[in-house]
Amino acid sequence: MWNDPASLNRLTRLILVGVLLFTLWTVGRAAAEKLAPFWQVSVSGAGHAETRAAAKQALSKLRGGFFALDLEGVRGRFERLPWVRHAEIRRVWPGRLAIALEEQRAAAAWNDRALLNTHGEVFAVAAMEQYLGLPRVYAPEGTERETARRYGEFVALTKPLGLRVEQIVVNARLSWRVRLHGSDANSVQVELGRDHLSERLARFARFYPQAVASLGSIVRADMRYPNGFAAQMKGTPAGGSFTGRKMAKDVKKA
Repeated sequence: MWNDPASLNRLTRLILVGVLLFTLWTVGRAAAEKLAPFWQVSVSGAGHAETRAAAKQALSKLRGGFFALDLEGVRGRFERLPWVRHAEIRRVWPGRLAIALEEQRAAAAWNDRALLNTHGEVFAVAAMEQYLGLPRVYAPEGTERETARRYGEFVALTKPLGLRVEQIVVNARLSWRVRLHGSDANSVQVELGRDHLSERLARFARFYPQAVASLGSIVRADMRYPNGFAAQMKGTPAGGSFTGRKMAKDVKKA
């Protein structure tokens, strides 16, 4: 080839055409960026003051016009902001950038070190002590999704009773215990065990009003009995509890 003038001329022309096209693309892109900057940038969905402040800082660091802005890079940057779960970045012709944020919805405090959202995902927040008024969950790592799902079920089952879920504890053997708080400032601890969690809590919800009316305030209920539950009444020692059958019988009499 090097001894073939015609081939060398063709190669030279191809190189020159490639350099010319690259130059035109570079110059054209620079010109387009000057002619098509973003004249409006909108951010929606930032409800937390912490998120709004961080988003304002992130906006000041945006570089690039309508055609050159790295949308994936911007999305990743905004999804790293406090309280942001997901970010959607869209170009809107002729010169608008729309940023829509989906913020985390905290369901509970997770092991006193982070928050658990409604999707069963754990996320960190600054000043964790501010959020310890949320229901507290103590559970092994890896059970986040299951815990969030069960939390939703427990809330639905106990809300009609005027009780709210105050704490959920899942031990290493995956045995569940839930503490419920009532409007009368009394709390009741419900032992659910490892199996049939929703069914056992539903049974508790069904008998609880009758049990309180018949026997007084309950501070602990053990739902691991097949046909009823054991209960410890307020002011009685831990050992003074009713068995499942006796409880069911007493409630029916009431």
